[in-house]
Amino acid sequence: MDKSTWTVLRQRDFGLLWWGGLISLLGSRMLQVAMPITVLELTGSVKAVAAIVAASVVPQLVIGPLVGVLVDRWDRRKILIIANIALAASLMPLLAVHQARDLWICAAVTLLSASIAPFTSTAENALLPRLVDDEHLPTANTLNSLNNNLARLVGPLVGGVATLWFGLMGVAIADAVTFLAAAGLIALVSGRHRAEPEADTADAPAGFLRKFTVEFTDGLKTTFRNRTLLVILVVCAVLSVGEGIMGSLFAVWVTDVLHGDAPELGWLIAAQAVGGILGGLVGGWFAVRWSPRLLFGVGMVFFGAIDLAIFTYPLLLVNVSPGIIGMIIVGVPGVIMNAAAMTLLQRSTSDAYRGRVFAALGTVMSASMLIGTGVAVWLVGWLPIVAVLSIQGITPIVAGLGALLFLERTEPVTDDSVEASPVAAQA
Repeated sequence: MDKSTWTVLRQRDFGLLWWGGLISLLGSRMLQVAMPITVLELTGSVKAVAAIVAASVVPQLVIGPLVGVLVDRWDRRKILIIANIALAASLMPLLAVHQARDLWICAAVTLLSASIAPFTSTAENALLPRLVDDEHLPTANTLNSLNNNLARLVGPLVGGVATLWFGLMGVAIADAVTFLAAAGLIALVSGRHRAEPEADTADAPAGFLRKFTVEFTDGLKTTFRNRTLLVILVVCAVLSVGEGIMGSLFAVWVTDVLHGDAPELGWLIAAQAVGGILGGLVGGWFAVRWSPRLLFGVGMVFFGAIDLAIFTYPLLLVNVSPGIIGMIIVGVPGVIMNAAAMTLLQRSTSDAYRGRVFAALGTVMSASMLIGTGVAVWLVGWLPIVAVLSIQGITPIVAGLGALLFLERTEPVTDDSVEASPVAAQA
C-alpha cells in the first residue's frame, strides 16, 4: 500500500464503513458456499440449486430501481444499520432446515435477504463520497474493492470448513453475527447522512405514491441526460453480458478444455481473488496518478486482453498453471476499472441522486448478466467453448475503447463536494 491508501484507511468514518463491509461480506461468502452444498446434499437436485441462485438475482431486477428513491430520501447511515440488522434476522429460519422438504425455507430466506441486500449496496456507494474528501475518492473505491476480494478469498475457505463442522445452521448463525457486527460499526459513523433534495424535486406533489413516482422518474431523467452516467451504464451493461457468459461457461471450460475438476476450479477462482487483493493494494498508486477515465477505459482493455489469453492458451498447452497466473494478473485491472467506474459515477452525480443512479446501475447489470447467460446457452450449441469465451474476452476491449472515446476527458465534479467532506458531514 502506498501512503495515500493508508491515509484514507485511517480516516475514522471511512474505516468504520470499510471494516463493517469486510466483516459482513465474509459472512455472506461463507453462506454462499454453505447454501448450495446443503441444498444439493438434501435434494440431490441441480435444479434445486439453480432455483436458489435465481432467487438471489430476481429481487435486484424487481425492486432495485425503487430502492434508489428510498436511499435518496432517507439517512443512508441509518439504512445501512437497519438493513444489516434485518439481514441478520432474515437468516434465522435457516435454523429449521433439516431435510429436503425444508427447501422452501432456503428459497424464502434467499429471496428475502436478496430483497434487503440492494439497500446496503446502494446506500454504501451513495454514502461513501460523504465520508472522504473528493481527492481521496478513487483510493476509497479501490479499498472497497480490496475488501470485496479479501472476502471472496477467505469467505469460501472458511465457509467450506464451517459447513463441514457445523452445517448450515452454524454458518447461518455466524453470518447473522457478522451482519450485527457491521451494524454496530456503522452506528459509530458520525454525522447525519440524508441527502438534501434538489430544488426541482423538493416541491414534489403530496401523497406517497405520487411523490415516489415523481422522484423515480426524475432519477431516470438525471441518469439518461448525463453523458458520463449514460456511457458508464451502457459500458457496464456490455461488460455484464460478458460476465454472464463467463459465469455460465467457466466451470465447463475448466472440465472440458483444461480437463480439470473441482480442485482446479477452486484454485482458479481463488487466484482471481488474490489478483483482486493485489489490485486493491496497488490501486491507490494508480488512483492518484491517472484520471478515472483512463483507469476505467485502459483497465477494461487490459482486462479483456488478459481474459482472451487465459481462455485461448489451452489451444497450445493444456495445463492449469498458466491459467492460475493469468487469473492473478487479470484481478489487478479488474479492481482498478471497477473502482474507477464507481468514482466516475459518484463525481458525476449530485448527492441527491446518487442512490437512484447506483440502483439503476445494479438493475442494468443484473439484467445484462441474465442476458449473457442466455447468450452463452445459445452460442454453445453453435461454437466451441473457447470461441464463446473469446467473445466474452472481446467485450471488455470494445467497452474500454468505447469508454475512452465517449467519456469526457475532464470528469465533472459536483458542486456538493464541500458538503461531502468529512467535516461537513459532521456539521
